[in-house]
Amino acid sequence: MNEPLYFEEFGQRGSPQIVFLHGLLGSSRNWRSIGKALSERYHVYAIDLPEHGNSPHAQETSLVKMAGQVGQWLVRNTSGKYTLCGHSLGGKVAMLHACNHPQDLQGLVVVDIAPRDYPPEHHLPTLDALLGLDLSSLLSRKQADEALTEKIPNWAFRQFLLTNLTEENGVWQWRANLSALRQSIAKLSCNPLQDGDRFEGESLFIRGGKSGYLRSEHFSLVLDAFPRADMVTLPEAGHDVHVEDKTGFLLQLEEFLGRLA
Repeated sequence: MNEPLYFEEFGQRGSPQIVFLHGLLGSSRNWRSIGKALSERYHVYAIDLPEHGNSPHAQETSLVKMAGQVGQWLVRNTSGKYTLCGHSLGGKVAMLHACNHPQDLQGLVVVDIAPRDYPPEHHLPTLDALLGLDLSSLLSRKQADEALTEKIPNWAFRQFLLTNLTEENGVWQWRANLSALRQSIAKLSCNPLQDGDRFEGESLFIRGGKSGYLRSEHFSLVLDAFPRADMVTLPEAGHDVHVEDKTGFLLQLEEFLGRLA
């Protein structure tokens, strides 16, 4: 696929580069607040992953395909070494890219995800609920929110998901390619790494203390592939670490970036 990925950009060219990758059903806007906070000292990019946001859509995808498309974007848009930071699905893509292109990275930051298989059925109720929404009869975002309440009772999670819903001239549509993500969820839920994949550069794994995605029993898996990894827990955060404890996340991130300088 030759179509470029959509991205947002903060800071000045010539500053140290950091590239952010969001999680499943997110977009570059999830990193906007962090990007602005770092913009005085860093040149920040936040990418819409393939099948998300304003980036290209295809009939199916996988971690390998996403990493390839992100890799092409990095070649075209970065100059010299960069730090790559990915959350959840974006963290899987970042891990795979780091192992495939270690010479290009200044450092790697992975947020609340481990190099392991996850159960794909975890995401199916959410994807099915979104796909089941009748967009043709939709009159407002509030109506969409109400229609999803029974199947997705968590208000904050619904608001996050509804950032994918757009309206133009009375026509509602999803920005994320829900059908391709639903079809490819098994490939996206698997371990991004193969036996022997390693990144021996500087890396930081940040987890939420209230999340089960990256638990202490997974640390050995991390260190097998990322032997120089530091592991940090933000005890009051859940899976969306950079949102739920933005101050703590920025503190850990900037300390890590400072060590790379």
